[in-house]
Amino acid sequence: MRVLNRTAVTVVGVQPYVEWTLSRDADFAKGQIIVARTKPHGTAYLLPEFQAEEDLQEWVEESFGWIFDFQLSAWTEDESAWPPDRSLKMFREWFRIDIHSVVVDASDEDIDGVEL
Repeated sequence: MRVLNRTAVTVVGVQPYVEWTLSRDADFAKGQIIVARTKPHGTAYLLPEFQAEEDLQEWVEESFGWIFDFQLSAWTEDESAWPPDRSLKMFREWFRIDIHSVVVDASDEDIDGVEL
């Protein structure tokens, strides 16, 4: 177990996002008889360590566009189904942002990843 020199931000869908997902078929559920139900599971983003919360808030304001797109694409890659005018205000209404200043890697395994 080790503490990582990162700040973690989790982005969790709240009611407007959940309602949007329920109104659309998920790409992973196409062709199934039952409609997949969403839970507001979040996505964790590992960032460099931030000393001041203002710096982290600035990062969110600069990055909300691609985060919003990433969260929507997790449900459907059909961009025509996405809300057309995705603003910072809408992002803050659709998602809860939780900040974690201590990140602990509790696994003994190496971290693998895929470049996006």
